[in-house]
Amino acid sequence: MARARAVERALIARALLLMVAMVSFLASCIESPQSPVDYDAVVVPQGNGSAAIRGWNVTLTHADVALGPFYFCASASGSSTLCDAAVAEITSVALVDGLALGQAPLGRVHGLSGSVQSAAYDFGISWFDTQTSPTPSPVTPGPGHSMQLEGQATNGATGFSFTANVDVVPQYQGQNAFPTAPAMANVTSSAFRLEVRFNPADWLKQLDFDDIANQMATSGSSVFDIEPGSKEHAAILVGIKNLAPIDFVWVPLSTP
Repeated sequence: MARARAVERALIARALLLMVAMVSFLASCIESPQSPVDYDAVVVPQGNGSAAIRGWNVTLTHADVALGPFYFCASASGSSTLCDAAVAEITSVALVDGLALGQAPLGRVHGLSGSVQSAAYDFGISWFDTQTSPTPSPVTPGPGHSMQLEGQATNGATGFSFTANVDVVPQYQGQNAFPTAPAMANVTSSAFRLEVRFNPADWLKQLDFDDIANQMATSGSSVFDIEPGSKEHAAILVGIKNLAPIDFVWVPLSTP
């Protein structure tokens, strides 16, 4: 009799442990409830428009930049093939001054609370599934370019001015120009501000200003114009995409 009771107690204990394990497993599979969020996004240009580039002092005097749309994903990849739906987005495109001091409005972030692990975005030129080719937003500078830059470069007694019409174009239909970019946050409510930070002078650091100076001396021109398709344009794209990409920073706001 005692042995039978011991076996019965052991079976009951085992059943209880199995129930606890099942409840814990089910709880881990249930996602935390998400709530709608809506908050401001601002541009916060970095630096002062100047950069030292292999012996050259380079200063931007003008930097009109088209930014957006932006999509933020809960997965580690913002690519549409790995992120079916954005957890938050800025669907508009804004034309901003990349040399402005302080903050400038970028738009409103609409979406759901939760984790953000990646971003996908454009520089004013998008290629949606409904479009047959990359299409600039009406607000792009030029119009039709992702950005227009102007500046000066000096090295000792040598100096010249330059301009750049830059197009950051999606490679494939249905993808963004930046299909996956780092972005980390845990947005719990609308009491946040998204800061989009970049330094446009750093985008020029792959340019060969010695070679540009030689071209200027040969041509006799006083201004060097950089256009899409040139090697200088490709160098700027390397700066934008690889050397100094946009930083996304979510700042929690104090609430009463």
